[in-house]
Amino acid sequence: LAGGVAVIKVGAATEVEMKEKKARVEDALQATRAAVEEGIVAGGGVALLRAKQAAGEIKGDNADQDAGIKLVLKAIEAPLREIVYNA
Repeated sequence: LAGGVAVIKVGAATEVEMKEKKARVEDALQATRAAVEEGIVAGGGVALLRAKQAAGEIKGDNADQDAGIKLVLKAIEAPLREIVYNA
């Protein structure tokens, strides 16, 4: 993707299966190209935790805003909590 060459061989038992696999490979390749061009974020809720660390220093102008900020910061942890729970 960065000036290199690769050959991807896809095999299948039927023509229909081959077309579906080819479409999946092309889709994955496009996703990879987009990630290389536009950047990627860490998965598994890690990007949200990093955002939480950055947002943790935000202070509201009043108690209501502080409560809202606290609520959002707690909600940011939810995806990672669910992943750990399901592991």
